[in-house]
Amino acid sequence: MNTRLIATMMPMILLTTACAHVDRRHYATAGAVSQQAAVYRHQLDMDPADTSARLGYATTLSWQGKYRAAEKQFITLLEQQPGNVEALSGMGYNYVWSDRYELAEKQFKAALDKTPNDYDIKKGLALTYLQSGRAVQALLALESLRLEHPDDLEILAAIESAEVSVIAVENRASE
Repeated sequence: MNTRLIATMMPMILLTTACAHVDRRHYATAGAVSQQAAVYRHQLDMDPADTSARLGYATTLSWQGKYRAAEKQFITLLEQQPGNVEALSGMGYNYVWSDRYELAEKQFKAALDKTPNDYDIKKGLALTYLQSGRAVQALLALESLRLEHPDDLEILAAIESAEVSVIAVENRASE
């Protein structure tokens, strides 16, 4: 790989390794996530109507890369509690991580309809734009988020990645 290609890819590499839902950082290892998923699963076995346990279980499944299983749990939760913002947002991240961007956008927008000023949901939507290749739209959303939280490293890395993508598109158009 040439140096220029590596330099242009670095922000995206940083973004994809660093950009995860904030709660993901609470678990140091995959083993801890598996243990937590088992706890939530046990709680659901004891009380299938426990929406808090279902949200936790869906989230940990998503972190484990079990996207379809997580989606089923989020859907069940939304059937129990239509409009649950945490479930909508969690499902949005689940869809982003599983490269299902149209569905992610739909979930984040539904969550924003309920809580239009939620920073993390706006961040999820901006990252959806970036991951799906809509760099200009992502850049606009990310710049707005930077005004709210100028020290958010995920946003700064995402802005750099979006800028690189926009420049690459502009360079291809001018060739």
